[in-house]
Amino acid sequence: MTDLSWLEDYGQNDYKGYDMSLLKIDQAYLSINLEDPTATYRIFRKHVDCVKCPFVKLEDLETDDSILLDNTRLILNQTPNNLYRISTTNSEILYTWDKYVCEFGDEFGEFGIYEVNVTKANHCMVNTIKNAVSISFPVLTVFLIYCVLFLGVFGLVYLWKHFVNKNEIKEKKPEGKKRVKSLDTFRGISIVIMIFVNYGAGGYLIVDHASWNGLHIADLVFPWFMWIMGACTPISLTSSFKKQISNTDIFLNVLKRSIKLFCLGIFLGSGPTLECMRIFGVLQRFGICYLVVTTICLFLMKREFSESKHKIGKFVTDILILWKGWIVVLVILFVHCMVLFLLADEDCPRGYLGPGGLHDNGKYFNCTGGATGYIDAVILGKHRYQKPTSKEIYLGAQAFDPEGILGCLTSIVHVFIGVQAGITLLVYKEHSARLIRWLSWSVFAGIIGGALCGFSKEDGVIPVNKNLWSISFVLVTSCFAFLLLSICYVLIDVKNWWSGKPFLFAGMNAILLYIGHQMTYGHIPVRWLVNCDKDHGTHLIALFENLWGAGFWVVVAYYWYKINYFFTI
Repeated sequence: MTDLSWLEDYGQNDYKGYDMSLLKIDQAYLSINLEDPTATYRIFRKHVDCVKCPFVKLEDLETDDSILLDNTRLILNQTPNNLYRISTTNSEILYTWDKYVCEFGDEFGEFGIYEVNVTKANHCMVNTIKNAVSISFPVLTVFLIYCVLFLGVFGLVYLWKHFVNKNEIKEKKPEGKKRVKSLDTFRGISIVIMIFVNYGAGGYLIVDHASWNGLHIADLVFPWFMWIMGACTPISLTSSFKKQISNTDIFLNVLKRSIKLFCLGIFLGSGPTLECMRIFGVLQRFGICYLVVTTICLFLMKREFSESKHKIGKFVTDILILWKGWIVVLVILFVHCMVLFLLADEDCPRGYLGPGGLHDNGKYFNCTGGATGYIDAVILGKHRYQKPTSKEIYLGAQAFDPEGILGCLTSIVHVFIGVQAGITLLVYKEHSARLIRWLSWSVFAGIIGGALCGFSKEDGVIPVNKNLWSISFVLVTSCFAFLLLSICYVLIDVKNWWSGKPFLFAGMNAILLYIGHQMTYGHIPVRWLVNCDKDHGTHLIALFENLWGAGFWVVVAYYWYKINYFFTI
């Protein structure tokens, strides 16, 4: 049970002897009372996202898992996401078949106070001294606050235009070729959500990246960004073809842009330590996929985009234009699958797709990512991402790069599926023809991706997994990409019910926004903290600040739009 609070308030500072001001986001008090003070008990913990994991002993209570206040009271972190067991065993790990006194934790929540009474007969009673506060209700509070701020700013702008600056003569810009605004809006939605997630997503795990298998909101934005890059690739190439630029010059320009993206990615995300400098990353993957996919399109794509006159060919003209490219991409996918399921490190099974660490009771502790992690370990060594989400949850010892080498192959497939969406836009001029094909691709990709993952999180042949950039992940996120583009296209370009703003502004300078939000990560006025302990204290403040940071870059993008500044690499 939780208490509803507009401000996520824990109430009075001193509640029955508990100092509530010590609690931070997702923390709660736990008091353990032993009927037999001479008995020895151990507390074990398991994160709810740690699949097939044993419970691990909190040997050192001064860890990130809990804070010992005295002999009986603890502060527990991530209370909505952990289960606890009390046992008499002295082992380091408590397996599901071990005897334990009791299990609790699924009822715990932020700012709650809980008491566990252990009897001499090894029975437990869990009592709630103070109810937790709702961490969902503050979302409404922040939404209302920003609605008021938006209406206030909108009102001031309206008054300025109609009373102070009413005599200003607006210059009409010459009309050029009509731009498909839904493409820019799609890209803008992706970059704004990406910035919001990178800033913290309000501390809500459902928005943040999945720890291993699964699909959260944050797991959609990077693949969408890759996908829309693919959709714009044939449009850009067509423009170059019309200008009669040679293939050699186009390729050299593509190569130059790819190198710039790769180097920029190293500059932004590699860190200052040479020994473990990260080589691969987000922009690096953009650069690699852009180079490979654009080269495929440049040399293998047909350059005649008119619809076929044959009845059957008319329905698949956009696919036939890319048929040679599809063969290359399918070969790349085949190579990826062969490596994924046939290559393995010593003491690791072939085809292992798990996170290693405690997964499957620690049987494959040093096998994080299977062949994906093994290839990176051999080629990149220490030059990998050192703090993956899987390491925090599954307590593995290995570094793992979610933007590593093997995942580049399926990312190429991802971008090429986006190319197919762009070709459809070029070939078919009727709105209905475009939408039918996009939605058909959405259904097709969703069904195949769902079949591969068994329409479940853990039970499929190839689970949906961003860390591995699995083919099921490619297809499922492409399914949503086709769907989102279709919705934006109808609202913006067909019905004109929405202009695409403010995401339109962000989408027209997406790369610059990504660079800017990375370089100003810890600087006012983009980011700020209320107190000095580097913690927002509540989801309310975290959500308000994270939205502020994302909104800041939308305003900046609007300014760039107004001064007609558009950054390209």
